[in-house]
Amino acid sequence: MIMLMQGTLERTYWAFLLFGVLLIPLLYFIWKQIKNPNNDPVKVIVRWVITLMAVFFVFYGPAQSGGGIGLIFVLLLMIPCLVLIGLMWAPAIGNWVASPITNAMTGDSRESYNKPEYGIAIARRKRGRYVEAIEAIDVQLAKYPGNLDGLMLKATIEAENLGDLSAAAATIQETLSDQGQLNYRLPVALNKMAEWQLTIAGDSDAARRTLQQIRTAQPNSQAAQLAAQRLASLDSSEESESAVVDFNESYQKLVEESAQKDDFTSPLELPKAIELNQQQAHEKAFQTCLSRVETHPDSINNREELAALYLGEGKEPAMALKQYEYLLALPGTTIHQKTAWLNKIADIQLKSGESYETISSTLEQIIALDPRAAPAARAQQRISYLPIELRSANRKTKRLKLGSYDDELGLNS
Repeated sequence: MIMLMQGTLERTYWAFLLFGVLLIPLLYFIWKQIKNPNNDPVKVIVRWVITLMAVFFVFYGPAQSGGGIGLIFVLLLMIPCLVLIGLMWAPAIGNWVASPITNAMTGDSRESYNKPEYGIAIARRKRGRYVEAIEAIDVQLAKYPGNLDGLMLKATIEAENLGDLSAAAATIQETLSDQGQLNYRLPVALNKMAEWQLTIAGDSDAARRTLQQIRTAQPNSQAAQLAAQRLASLDSSEESESAVVDFNESYQKLVEESAQKDDFTSPLELPKAIELNQQQAHEKAFQTCLSRVETHPDSINNREELAALYLGEGKEPAMALKQYEYLLALPGTTIHQKTAWLNKIADIQLKSGESYETISSTLEQIIALDPRAAPAARAQQRISYLPIELRSANRKTKRLKLGSYDDELGLNS
């Protein structure tokens, strides 16, 4: 009797041990499936409950059937159970088998599990339910604090749809709280804020202050360079608007004077004060551009325009060269920009009758920027054809004299 009890306890011990060893990974696997955002937790639980009950019946039923007709009856009941289990698990098993191939071609779908989903917020925004859209974003931000996409979407809705720039500014400020990603986030967030200050609030001074923050926070960077260009273009556009206003006011004044005289026998003539000849127009354009360069010395557009004016009516290629040399020294410019400016310098040197050595030295600077880049290959090719360009330039163009100038006009920063 004692031996029988000892054997039973031993078998029970090993049964529980084996069951426990199998149960732990099984429970972990079930828990992972429940946590998977692509799965419905209720369906996962129901499927596993049915599966475990069916497995228990498959193993326990035949053992208790007693053989004969009872066993046949149990086997007949097992068939629909196994079919049901197969139908429930066929999609999952097929996915497990095929996933290595599909993931290799389309990427692993599991990578999106831990990312915020803003589809609901975007859909609500499209329907005009802006407050509810922000609420949906806040739900995701509670799970993923500081997410840039969510914060920028929230600020966009606040500014563009609700017209609440103060709330948008607070949200933008929240994007800058992550010091680890500040170098990336600051230009993105502040450029967007400057855009809203211009287009929504119409406050160009506030936009200037915002853009200046980028230059102050990240000096000598490409972000600072782009901010400088926006500042310069902002002033340029305001000058253009001012010129249009001046013209409209002059024209309106002329119409009013003519109406008072009841003199409509001939077409209205524009005031002679705005009828400028080409020389006056060039001088005005030159002075305007020079003023812009003095205000924004790092503006690429203004420098390039000034160089074109020096080359055009000004006939001062040496001063044009200085503009491009200034641009080449700017921090934050790209290899493509430097390539374009060096090619411009080479063109001026070519038309000015400079030697092969001088021009090829300029083109070699392009190669030095990145010998493996495409611009380097084109520069090398141009050097090989340079003698042909020199002969053609000497036949077709009049040499531009490169004088020496003491006046650093347009170069004072």
